[in-house]
Amino acid sequence: MREYYIRREGDEDANGPYDIDQLSSLFEAGKLEKDAYVYDIDNESWITIKECEELMKILFPEKKKLTLRSNDPTPEPDSEESDESEEQATETAKGDKKSKDKAGSKKPAEKALEEKKQSVSVAQMLAQAEGRDSDKPGGKSPIEKRAQAAFIGLRFATLFILGSAASMICLELDLVLTANFLKMLESPYLIFAMVDIILGFFLILQVTEIFPLVRFRAAIGLGTLSILFLTSGEPLLAASNAVLAISTYLCTATLSLPRAAIPFGITGILGLAGYIALVILPAFT
Repeated sequence: MREYYIRREGDEDANGPYDIDQLSSLFEAGKLEKDAYVYDIDNESWITIKECEELMKILFPEKKKLTLRSNDPTPEPDSEESDESEEQATETAKGDKKSKDKAGSKKPAEKALEEKKQSVSVAQMLAQAEGRDSDKPGGKSPIEKRAQAAFIGLRFATLFILGSAASMICLELDLVLTANFLKMLESPYLIFAMVDIILGFFLILQVTEIFPLVRFRAAIGLGTLSILFLTSGEPLLAASNAVLAISTYLCTATLSLPRAAIPFGITGILGLAGYIALVILPAFT
């Protein structure tokens, strides 16, 4: 590997020898400039680095400029090839005429459809890169849809959990007023109420990571509370609890379908209305 001696302007002594990798490191570190001198072995003289073509090509390679090519390049024929092209044109005239007739036989609607399939806009490319529907560039990506569904489900789940907690408290309102904590722990309704209050607190803080716990509570409440209401002779309360529990579960489970969370939320409101009419209002009248 060839080695070089370097001398800066004003220096009496030369530094080196350096190989090309060491010179590149000095340039990148800003410790060497193009005005520095390098010893030319061939001419036995000192020349600046910018005058040394060999070093300039290695240390400062020429950057190629990228250009876009047109979709339909039409190069101009050379003068020598003009005669040959005219002869070829006459020979292929009949074939071109037939192909044009076939292309012209297509209906305008079919032509437009083919052009639409072949052309892709920048907006459609960006939509496909983000996972959105290419036919609807303004649509939402799957991540945005999940976020919207989680937002809608969060609002409904918070309402249903806190409404259920209030209903369970109203069922044992007399026991709650005694403030006997040990007795309160013996009531399954108040146990569900305490769980609902804790879950509701985190839902108010918009902690969507507890959605699995909310669904677990809805599944347990669907079975346990419905059985308790049925054994107590309250079929309407059992029906309201079932509707509310199922709606709570589905509102936090349909994270990929924002529109599906809305009907489930409306159904849950009907179940919550049953709780209000059968439990909450009678407790204060």
